[in-house]
Formats: sequence, C-alpha cells, structure tokens
Amino acid sequence: MIQPMGARLLVQRIEEAKPDTQLIVIPDSIQDKPSNRAIVWAIGTLKQGGVEVGDIVIIMDFAGAPCPVLLPGDENTTDCIIINEDDVLMVVA
Repeated sequence: MIQPMGARLLVQRIEEAKPDTQLIVIPDSIQDKPSNRAIVWAIGTLKQGGVEVGDIVIIMDFAGAPCPVLLPGDENTTDCIIINEDDVLMVVA
C-alpha cells in the first residue's frame, strides 16, 4: 500500500496528445512544459479537500517531486510525482 505523508498526493501526469508537427511550428518554450493533467493514485494522511483516488486533476506547472513507484497493474516503475494538495487547481468532472 502506498500512503503519502501529510497533505500530499501521489499523482501520475497524463501525457497530452502530440499535435501533428508537419504543418505547425511549435516554439521550444511550449514543448518543454509538462502536462498539467494528472490522475490521483494515493492521498496523504492529512486529507484537506475534495480530492479522491482516481480523480483527474489539474495541477500547477512544474509542481511536485519525482517518485518512481510500482503502481498496481504495472510491471515497471512509473514516473509519478508527489505534490502538496494545495498544488491541485481543480478536479475535472
């Protein structure tokens, strides 16, 4: 069982679909930006808000610390991040 401490969440970023770049020039400043959408895998011991496991959330840019963990159903470690619950901007319904 995975249990973050305090008011933290274990989330995995959801990769955005890459646009077809054959006709569109994408500036480098946009390409380096990580996805803001993430799925919540675990909630810490001091739950503050209305975030539940399995929710899709919008998080702040460059939030969190890397946390390679083995998620259920995966045979390889997944690049998840640990974020503060305050870094969640909204829950996507």
